Amino acid sequence: MTPNAANLCAAPPAGQLAALARYWAATRGQMRSHVFLGPENAPLQTLSYAQLDQAAQRLAAQLVGHAPQGARAVLMFPSGLEFVIAFFACHYAGLIPVPVVPARGRRMREAALSVLRDCAPGVLLAPGDYLDAAAAHLAQTGCAACALVAVDFDAITAGPGADADAGTDADLSLASCIARQPQDLAFIQYTSGSTSAPKGVCVSQANLFANLQMIHSAVGNPVGVTYVGWAPLYHDMGLIGNLLAPFYLGGQCVLMSPAQFAAAPNLWLRAISHYRARTSGGPNFAYELCIAQAQRILREPLDLGCWKVAFSSGEPVRAQTLQQFAALFAPAGLDPAALYPAYGLAEATLFVAGGVRGRPATIALADSAALARGSLQQAAPGQHAVALVGCGRAAPGSSLAIVDPDTGLRMRDGDIGEIWVSGDHIPQRYWQRPDASQRTFQAQIAGRADGRRHLRTGDLGAVLRDELFVTGRLKDLMIIRGKNIYPQDVERLAASCAPGLKASAAAAFMVHDADARPSMTVVLEVERSLRHSLDPAEVAAAVRHAVFREFDCTMHNVVFVEPGSIPKTSSGKIRRSATRQALLDGTLQRLSPHARRSNTPAVAGPPVATS
Repeated sequence: MTPNAANLCAAPPAGQLAALARYWAATRGQMRSHVFLGPENAPLQTLSYAQLDQAAQRLAAQLVGHAPQGARAVLMFPSGLEFVIAFFACHYAGLIPVPVVPARGRRMREAALSVLRDCAPGVLLAPGDYLDAAAAHLAQTGCAACALVAVDFDAITAGPGADADAGTDADLSLASCIARQPQDLAFIQYTSGSTSAPKGVCVSQANLFANLQMIHSAVGNPVGVTYVGWAPLYHDMGLIGNLLAPFYLGGQCVLMSPAQFAAAPNLWLRAISHYRARTSGGPNFAYELCIAQAQRILREPLDLGCWKVAFSSGEPVRAQTLQQFAALFAPAGLDPAALYPAYGLAEATLFVAGGVRGRPATIALADSAALARGSLQQAAPGQHAVALVGCGRAAPGSSLAIVDPDTGLRMRDGDIGEIWVSGDHIPQRYWQRPDASQRTFQAQIAGRADGRRHLRTGDLGAVLRDELFVTGRLKDLMIIRGKNIYPQDVERLAASCAPGLKASAAAAFMVHDADARPSMTVVLEVERSLRHSLDPAEVAAAVRHAVFREFDCTMHNVVFVEPGSIPKTSSGKIRRSATRQALLDGTLQRLSPHARRSNTPAVAGPPVATS
């Protein structure tokens, strides 16, 4: 760091990520900022705030000559701290980071190709062994002129080497970066594409800092807080929820790869205990993985008393999951009030709503018949009820409304409609998509004269006693004879009809025949160990019976597919529309015809006629 760098900011700056990085380097330079864990949680890579600043300067000096300020810089990294250095180097060099799914061997996922075509990057940063594959695919997307820059952690953190001018170049870049405006872009976050092709959310510096402050106000983390995370850094939960939220507070970010977590979820809880993390979390399935292996996990000497904010977000939060997790891990010191359901999405930068810290999650027993009519009502004793988990209230500094998606009118408490959000954390647009930007980010509530713009989230929900309950996706909702049927409810029920089926690997939707007649369909993945023992006819009959009994409607098509066949987003959410299209195209990998009739346990009951 040059002598003047420490004096660039006299107080923690709000609104400029590069300036904040330099501030922490000057005031907390020797404190550890990032740790990346390898097998059995052995630290593979570590950075202090000063080391991060120095490495980002060196890389920024290289980037200045490759692309002009304001150019897009694609970050294509597997899990590790190379991503972190590259992200901040882009800010030092005045470039706009665009995180993407990394290449897999010689192949690049279609989502990444779509991003490259859309954002037209000036430079792509990746590990050296990714560059050949990246170059081949860049040529396919018309981005052959994009510069390729290899980033190696050991090399970039070892010192300035022979490049004596690196610090000077980086300082010149930094000065320009700090002079940029809050409305300038902090990064482009591509949506995970659960219902459509990925779109680039243009997150400004002002949007980012507003949302980071909202997260801080909602969960009350102190300066120097420690987070543990495993979500991929190209996803909004990983980038903002795990990486930038602790960085905003000069804290410590402990990371592991998603693959390591999935293979050994005990390592997640072990890291929380060892590093005394106050905040960590993930989607509902993360807690279910821990529940499934609780007996083995609890053999370790865990102390989870430090875990004050165990957020659950990214997919529907299930009441049973929260209750089981709290009960199983209470002996390890987990406070049930630490479980923190939250709601957010990339189009809101990240965080929209969350509970009150230190207070147990709200669980409402909702009248299932009223839900089908579009209303959230507390079930009376003896009525059929569905347990719904509340996601708290709008973050401080923002507001949300439940709106009729057809009329734009605000709805009453308890009525289910589309969730609309407003606040300084809401971006203005998608990258290069003016029509979609207008529809999504510029909505106004009918009859309101204040002109306030709102984000249309595309999610359905209701507010009951000041608590937000998210019920599903607007585009995924199935309406049958005037009844609202949520696909996740059908998927959960269908997957419970036999062992070897999982709600996290099921997709329910409507298809229409040549005469436009709708048919309810569910696609179910079968676990690999049961592929040749499952009796498809028997289980399909059980699924139809269960759906008819629960929803009073006919399940026309039950389709069994091989493990891993159902398309998912980068965060693991089911892509129902993509699954539907794959079914119609005949590209879904159906269960092998070698499956044979067996004694597969299934829900008993008379067969239900199909039409």
